[in-house]
Formats: sequence, structure tokens, C-alpha cells
Amino acid sequence: MKIIKLGLLSVLVFGLLFWGITLLFPSNTVISRALNIAADSGQLMRSISANEISVQTLLSGNEKLVVKTADIPFYDDDLFNQQAGQQPIHADTLFFQIQQSAAVIANGGIAFYQLQKDSTTTQMFYVFQTPWYKPLLKMKMMMADKAYGPGLDSALKCCAIAWAQTKTDSILHHP
Repeated sequence: MKIIKLGLLSVLVFGLLFWGITLLFPSNTVISRALNIAADSGQLMRSISANEISVQTLLSGNEKLVVKTADIPFYDDDLFNQQAGQQPIHADTLFFQIQQSAAVIANGGIAFYQLQKDSTTTQMFYVFQTPWYKPLLKMKMMMADKAYGPGLDSALKCCAIAWAQTKTDSILHHP
């Protein structure tokens, strides 16, 4: 009987210890990818804003998802603008929210950094927020890079291809 009590007490103590340690894991997970695109950041942003390059197609492909965009973040904790006193380094960001059946799947954004005059570093990121009291979900989201990273890579490649096509179309139509 003592061995059973000791076993149950050990399982309970180790379970609480594990749960307590996982509370230290972050509630916000950011998954990010970047790609250099041979374009001016202003032109690239205007192409996306004017829907010449479709954000819906970039982010959801052929799936039936609702993609909303804005120039301000959708999430409550403004992670990317906490240092409001500092000037952003040539950054322009388009934030998005992806929904499926009225449930928010992901929040994120596409940031454009004009570091050279003939090239724009384009960064796409997802921000996942998990409740502080769900440690297993937080652990799962820490490993989500393998699940969502390839989608971000393909979206950035599609953006580069769409920009090249848009650029080619504008040259052909405006000699």
C-alpha cells in the first residue's frame, strides 16, 4: 500500500513540477521567413495594396480561407512596435489575419525592408498566441516551425514570381 501511495504522490509531484516549468514557456510564438526580392519596397507595397499581387493567393493558395489585411496589427499585444521611441529602419508592414469558419487561424504580417536601392528584404511572419495555462499547446507551438515554415517559404517565392510577372506586364503595356 505504501508503494502505491508513494507512486501516486510521485506522479502528482512530477506532473505539477512539469506543468510549473512549462508555464515559463512563452505565450507568443513567432514564425518568420525572409527573402530578397529585386524591387523597390514602395512599389512592392503598392502592388500588394492595389491587389496586383494577391495576398489571398499568397497566404491561402486555393483553400477557402478569409484573409483580412490592415496597416495595423490585429493582435492585442503589439509585439513589433513596443519600442515606439525608436525609428523603424526603412520598414513598412502589412498585417494580415487568416480565418476559417469564423475562427482565427493565424495573425501575422509581411514586412518590407529597403536595405539596398535595387533589392527589398521581404519578411513574412505568423504570430500565434496561446493561453498561459495550456503548457502542452505552448510546447506544440514552439515546434510549429516545421509545420508552417514551408508555407511561408512558398508564399515568399510566389510573391517574388508575382512581382516579376507584374514588372514584366507593366513593361509590356507601358513602352
